[in-house]
Order: sequence, then C-alpha cells, then structure tokens
Amino acid sequence: MDELPGVELRHLRYFAAVADAGTVTEAARRLRIAQPSLSQQIRLLERRIGTPLFRRVPQGMELTEAGRLLRDGVDRMLGELRSSVAAARAVPSTASVGVCRGVPQPVLARAEGLMTRDGPLRIAYEQADSQRQGDLLRAGTLAFGILRTPVDESGLVLRTINDEPLGIVTHHRHPLADRPALTWSELAGQRLLWFPAERARGYAAAVLTRLREHGWTPETVPETHGGHSLFRHALLGHDDLVALRTRAGSVDDPGLVWRPVGPGPPHERLALTAAARTTWSRLLSADDRAETARS
Repeated sequence: MDELPGVELRHLRYFAAVADAGTVTEAARRLRIAQPSLSQQIRLLERRIGTPLFRRVPQGMELTEAGRLLRDGVDRMLGELRSSVAAARAVPSTASVGVCRGVPQPVLARAEGLMTRDGPLRIAYEQADSQRQGDLLRAGTLAFGILRTPVDESGLVLRTINDEPLGIVTHHRHPLADRPALTWSELAGQRLLWFPAERARGYAAAVLTRLREHGWTPETVPETHGGHSLFRHALLGHDDLVALRTRAGSVDDPGLVWRPVGPGPPHERLALTAAARTTWSRLLSADDRAETARS
C-alpha cells in the first residue's frame, strides 16, 4: 500500500476489532493480545492515516466520521479477501505421483483415497521404478510414490497400502496349470520370468532369498519390456517357464493361469510414500485410522 506507508493488514484487523467491541479492553481480549499493545497499534494507525479514527468516551471508543468511512472500506476489503482465500483454497493442488509397474487398479484407488482425503487434488501419474522413487521424493520432484518395498526409508514416510502373497503364473497348457495349488518341490527345473533387479533392488532381493529358503533357486529370464502382451508371449509355449505375480496383479487372460504356491510364499508389499516433514507426508500418518492397509 504505497499511499499508506507502514499500514499493515494486522493494523486494519485491530481497528475493526476495536470498532466491533466498542472498547480496547474487550477487543484485546478477543484478539488475545495485551491491551497496552493494542492501544499503541491504534494510535500508530491514526498517525499513519493522518486523522483520528476514534473518540475516547467514558463508555469506550466511538468511531469518528473518518473512522466510519474507514470501517466501511475495511469491511469490504476483508470480505473480498475472505472470498478470495476461499476461492484459492477451492482450487485443487497438483501432485506428481510416481507409480511402479504392475500396480492393480484397486490399489491405485486406495492410494488416491489417502492422497485426497484432505480435499481435492489433481494427480499427475508418471511411471517410475521403485528404486528411483526414493531419490525423486527426497529431491521434491515427486509428491508421492507408489512403490514395492523394502526400500531405503531414510527421509521418507511409508504407508503400506497392499500386502499380498505371490503365486505362480503359467500358460494355460503348462504341465502345472491343471493343479489347484503348487508346492515348491513341484517347481524344480522351472525357470523364472523375472524383472531386472535394478527396478526394485530391495524387493527383488527379498523375494529371491525367500525362494532359496524354500529350496527353489531358479534360473531367471529377464523380463525387460514391462508390457502384458510381451509378458504373455514369453510364457506361451514354454513348459519350463513361470512367473511370480499376485492374484490381483494377474491380468484376466484366458491364455494364462494363476496358482497359489506354498507353504510360506513371498509377499508383494506396495507402499504409498512421501518425503518426511512435508505437506504430503502428514497424510500418511500411521496413527490415522481413516484408511487401513489390507493384507
């Protein structure tokens, strides 16, 4: 306000509070500030505007004609400011969200429920491997990440949004396809169609370790493409090749079948993640019961 040097919004709020309350004492109580400080601010405002705004009377404070004119303007200004703030708050923020490959739609919906529970949010998804998401989140490039765990959690807040056992995917004419469930010993000699470990090192290491604990150390066949058509093509016609997927992550495809394997199958855990101490991370508070992770 170049025409009113030194006049701040708080001075006008103080002025309106005294005009409403009728006394400095009551206005100070409502504003929760000391009465001498409020009186000083009102005198300062009058000096900077260049005219008395109140008449000091035994009952308290009465507006002068100049004060009434200023009060009308302040009321209009504060009303417009409140409307503008409300309009600004109603505009959804935009959040960039990294998503690793193969996240089922229900899990995306669960994540969106958490991300938008404080209000509207424009979500811009971009594919990003789990391994990269931690660096992107810590750098502020991503607001959220949906990734496979375990990952390096330093500087991050994680909330598990899906936890499912992995099962075996084969083509529908595979020798193991007619069995309702599989054991580890039945997988002897089978190769594993497996993604490049650099996409999610922690997850890949955890799963392969669990397979070794069950006595299956398969030869891995790289699945570098990431698309379902080529995934399907790789499995079809090979009686010694299987894949590991969750039931929810297995696309409904009449050419493929999913079978549980046990005992003690490895799990795929997906987490919604944000950098610690950010606006986004508070939405993932473990103490909030509004949205629970499913297992």
